[in-house]
Amino acid sequence: MEEKPQRIGVFGGTFNPVHNGHVAIAKSFLNSDYIDALWILLNPSPPHKPDEKFAPYQFRLKMLQEAFQSIEHTLVSDLETRLPRPTYTIQTITYLENSYPEREFFLCIGQDSFYSFQTWHKWREILDHCLLLVANRPDVEKETINKKLFSHSIFIDHEPVQVSSTEIRQRVAQGKPIDHLVPAPVLSFIKKENLYTDI
Repeated sequence: MEEKPQRIGVFGGTFNPVHNGHVAIAKSFLNSDYIDALWILLNPSPPHKPDEKFAPYQFRLKMLQEAFQSIEHTLVSDLETRLPRPTYTIQTITYLENSYPEREFFLCIGQDSFYSFQTWHKWREILDHCLLLVANRPDVEKETINKKLFSHSIFIDHEPVQVSSTEIRQRVAQGKPIDHLVPAPVLSFIKKENLYTDI
């Protein structure tokens, strides 16, 4: 009997910095039983965030590795540094599909990204290559969502953690505590490297 292809979730972002919300949503993707592993791809320079000030790529990568080192079936990757800039999702998914034909890929996104998905570069083409794994069913009528988008989406259960990277950067700059918002190793790294103090 032919073996089923390994199912890989692809979870991308700038992770500036990674926080407890990212960890929680990653666990929800893994617990959904739709994927066997989650590849976390750090984006070096997203086209849709031209004004955001980023911590150095290697620092963000290190924080990601620290945040996910104890979570099974996850892989933190710097793949997008080796792809042409700007790094659009369509080229990442196409590259993965061509490089790993024995695997099946799912693009893992949150509810906010689902709402804005039709603004993504070549979003219809993305759906031709993979299904979306979406944390939480959107709170809108099915009829108001593009039919192709809805039919290519799988909605999973997730209890969101109310935190954002923007909030963390602002709190650090204001000297407010963030220990309840990020994994402990990430907190230590931010303090050691004196990150986000001058935004």
